[in-house]
Amino acid sequence: MKNRRKASVINSTVAIIGQFLSLLFSFVSRTIFIRVLGEQYLGLNGLFTNLLNILSFAELGIGSAIVFSMYRPLSEHDIPQIKALMFLYKRCYHIIALILMFGGAVILIFLPYLIAGKYDVGNIYIAFLLYLLNSVLSYFWSYKRSIFVANQEGYINSFNQLIFNVVMQSIQIIFLVMYKSYYVYLVIQIVFTVLSNWQISKLANKRYPYLKERVTERVEKKTLSYLKRNVIGMISSKIGGVVVFGTDNLLLSGFIGLAAVGKYSNYTLIINGITTVINQGLSAVTASIGNLRITGTKKKQAEIFFQYSQLVNYVAFFISITAALFFPSFIIFWVGKKYMLSPILTYLIIFGFFVSSLRYSNLNFMNAYGTYWEMRYKSLVEAGTNFIISLFLIKYTNLGIAAVVLGTLLSNLLVNSWWEPLIVFRVAIGITFRKYIKFYLVSLISGGGLIALLQFTLDLTRINIVESGLVSITVGLIALLFFHYITVLIAFPKDYNSLRISSIVHLFKR
Repeated sequence: MKNRRKASVINSTVAIIGQFLSLLFSFVSRTIFIRVLGEQYLGLNGLFTNLLNILSFAELGIGSAIVFSMYRPLSEHDIPQIKALMFLYKRCYHIIALILMFGGAVILIFLPYLIAGKYDVGNIYIAFLLYLLNSVLSYFWSYKRSIFVANQEGYINSFNQLIFNVVMQSIQIIFLVMYKSYYVYLVIQIVFTVLSNWQISKLANKRYPYLKERVTERVEKKTLSYLKRNVIGMISSKIGGVVVFGTDNLLLSGFIGLAAVGKYSNYTLIINGITTVINQGLSAVTASIGNLRITGTKKKQAEIFFQYSQLVNYVAFFISITAALFFPSFIIFWVGKKYMLSPILTYLIIFGFFVSSLRYSNLNFMNAYGTYWEMRYKSLVEAGTNFIISLFLIKYTNLGIAAVVLGTLLSNLLVNSWWEPLIVFRVAIGITFRKYIKFYLVSLISGGGLIALLQFTLDLTRINIVESGLVSITVGLIALLFFHYITVLIAFPKDYNSLRISSIVHLFKR
């Protein structure tokens, strides 16, 4: 039996380091990309990313469901069922690859109509086909990554992705400088996708030699029943994710143009990178939360939930305030003043990130408690709200990029802010929901207010990137203390001791 705490620490540490280094190399690669090819190619790359995110709907959460189903057979060393599940995974992913090819062929027909205004980016059909081929090939062999994740050896998969990403981006930089070709850039991406999947597949076969043996059993009926129910429950979540995170660049490209996509994608690259790193760290206690459901009382579960939520709020606020103060100097230093967005738009992006990050406690509790079925309607309502608001604002106002930012922000506030915790409280914790609403509103208003006050105050000063970094961290730490006392003393004056920082940090020692 593996030591769960040790495995969680190793997997989380390697994943965080890997994400940080990948993000660092992404900055370097993006810098060279912009200076060699320009903002229109950058916008085209962002558009293709969104289109493939939409096509990824075909995956339907099958990977997550099968990984969850492998926990028991792996712990019991039930080799026939492990082989059966892996074979099912393989077949599903090969079918998904074919669906992606067909969906990509359909999109290819309408590709010119998805770009507003004039553009000079070469043959968009060839570029999209290369981008599509990379995504299709990623579904071959990659299913074997799941056995490392399910067997608490995710660090092997993280290390594989880190090495191949770093080498790939280094070679892409060299060839961009030498040939200034977007096609070559994409071909290199395809080659390393194949090599990464081939290497992880070879390693899986070596570590689990029975994967090369003939499959002798079918997946158990009980497991298949779970998979069907879970996949059905996750379809709406997948739709929600595709609409919320996969249509922003599509709307910007279709109504404004590729240049707007390029500017916005610089900010989202940073935000998405930070989000991934945060998620890797905060999700380290998800397994412990799942265990708490079985062993802990309702009162204990509620206490842990609020401690974990407060920890999430601290992380979300500190990163938001430092990013708000550091963004202007960093963007100028990184890609130049012409790629800067206005202070108000920057605040909306940061505040949107802060609001979205407040959801982590709810999402991790829902994942640990397996509430995918209960979430099915929420995700559809969220997706509809996001798309309708974004489309209306971008079509009938002059807000530009702010239209899609507001669409995501308002869908979080109008739908996710109350629906997700309501699921947690009804299915998992079972205590008064009013207490959480007070806690959430205090955190939201105090956090958003402090970020706005400090960002617009310090935006008046013009300092270099080093000074900006020092000021951002210093002011961020001071602001965090204010945020801590405001949220705890106003929302939980009677529970102060359980929500002290020392008590919250103790969560990771459980």
